[in-house]
Amino acid sequence: MKPAERHISDEGSEFYIYTPSRTAVRTFLYPLRVGLFRYEPGYRQERSSFDSFLLMAVRRGSLDVTTEKGTMRAGKGDFVLLDCYRHHSYGTDEGSEVLWLHFDGVAARAYFDLIDDRLGPVFALRDPVYVMTRLTDIYDTFHDAERVSEPRMSKTITDILTEFAMAACDGDVSSQRQPHAIEDVLTYISGHLGEPLPIDELAARAFMSEYYFIRVFKKKTGYTPHAYIIDARMHAAKYLLINSDMPLKRLCEECGFTDTSSFCATFKRRNGVSPIEFRRRSEVR
Repeated sequence: MKPAERHISDEGSEFYIYTPSRTAVRTFLYPLRVGLFRYEPGYRQERSSFDSFLLMAVRRGSLDVTTEKGTMRAGKGDFVLLDCYRHHSYGTDEGSEVLWLHFDGVAARAYFDLIDDRLGPVFALRDPVYVMTRLTDIYDTFHDAERVSEPRMSKTITDILTEFAMAACDGDVSSQRQPHAIEDVLTYISGHLGEPLPIDELAARAFMSEYYFIRVFKKKTGYTPHAYIIDARMHAAKYLLINSDMPLKRLCEECGFTDTSSFCATFKRRNGVSPIEFRRRSEVR
C-alpha cells in the first residue's frame, strides 16, 4: 500500500498490514504493519497511543525521536525501539529512508522493557547486519507476497529482539556476526567481478561505515578490499585465459578491468609474462 501521510515520498515508499491469527496472538511475537518509507523534510508523527511496539532502522538521513526520556537523534545505521502504547513522536528535517516494523505479542513487553532500560529508545550496534538482514526478510516476505508462516515470523522477530537484548546485557556481542557479513560481501564480489564494486557500496552491504568495513575486512581476509578485488579479478582472468578463447578486450570487461593496457601491465607485473604469453604457454602444456 502507498502511504497517505504528508511528507512521505510516494516513490519508493510502501507498507503492508497483517492481521495475526488467534493462535499467534496467544503464542507468538507477530507483525502488524511493516514498511519502507522515504521521508521528506518536515515529516512529523505524534501519537498519544498506538497499540503496538515499533522498530525502526534508519537507512539514510536521520530521525528526531521523543519519548518520556527526552528527545534523541537517530542517524544512519541507528535503530529506534518505541513503546507506542505511550506518548511518542518522531520526525525529520532532511530526506530520510527508514525500514520499520510494528509488532506485538506475548513477550513483546518484556523484551521492550529490558532493551529500553539498558539501551534507550535510540541505539546502535557495532555490526547491525544480522538485525538488518532479518528485518529486511520480514519486509520482503510481504513485498513479494510470499506465504506468511507465523511461527517463522515470530522466530525472526525474536532473533532481532534477542540480538538487542544481548547487546543490552552483555555489551555489543553482535561483533561476533562480523565474519558472516564479510562472507556475504565476498560472495557478492565473486558474482559481480565485472561491475565497479566501489568500497563504499560494499561497506553499505555489510551495514558498516567504510572505515570500519576496511578494518574488519582486512582482519578477516588478510587483504584490504581493494587488494582482494584486484586479486579476485586476476584469478578470474587467468582462468578465462586458460579455459576460453575469449578476446582480450572482452575478457577485461568480464573481469572488471576498464583498460586493456593497464590490465596487461598489472598482469605482467604479477605473473612475469603478458596475458597473451600466459595463454600461449597454457596451450603448449
